[in-house]
Amino acid sequence: MNVKTMGRAAAVLVAGLAGAATAATANGPVCNTAATVSSTTYYACSGSSHTALDIGGVACGEPFYAPLVGSYYYKLYGGCAATCTGNTCNGGAGNYYVVTGTSGWDFRMLHLITDAYSASKTCNGCRLGQVGGTGSATSAHVHLDNRQYGTRKSSWYVSAGTTCGSSAYCGNVIGYPTL
Repeated sequence: MNVKTMGRAAAVLVAGLAGAATAATANGPVCNTAATVSSTTYYACSGSSHTALDIGGVACGEPFYAPLVGSYYYKLYGGCAATCTGNTCNGGAGNYYVVTGTSGWDFRMLHLITDAYSASKTCNGCRLGQVGGTGSATSAHVHLDNRQYGTRKSSWYVSAGTTCGSSAYCGNVIGYPTL
């Protein structure tokens, strides 16, 4: 084996041990045809920087489903009282879930109301809770973001063509978050 081949083999081994980041597919998290994207790169699609998707257009308490296609571990950070209009719980995130990937990537779902379905669990499309307004929320919605080392990235939904007004129905692809 020559030095060049050994170097490639070592790089493949290290990448395998470190776990290469991969793209997942995210569907709309609400099975109500009224669910739409109400904020993307900017709040209300024209305000200050947001770099996430807000899914609204549905009533507070509407069931919320795991958006990632495939089996993923959803870690729940709860403890906030149910509300549709905001509070300061969990640093403004309210009740939320995180799916942790590799290389500092994670996918977060914020402002939920917890219910009998809410728990940390591995699932594919399972019910996780309800659309709410816990944390720093002015109305009931679900906030979805993809971060690397804490910095929000927009490429996960831009690459899917998701814009303000796009359908966020559970059968529609809304993005490809990196995990």
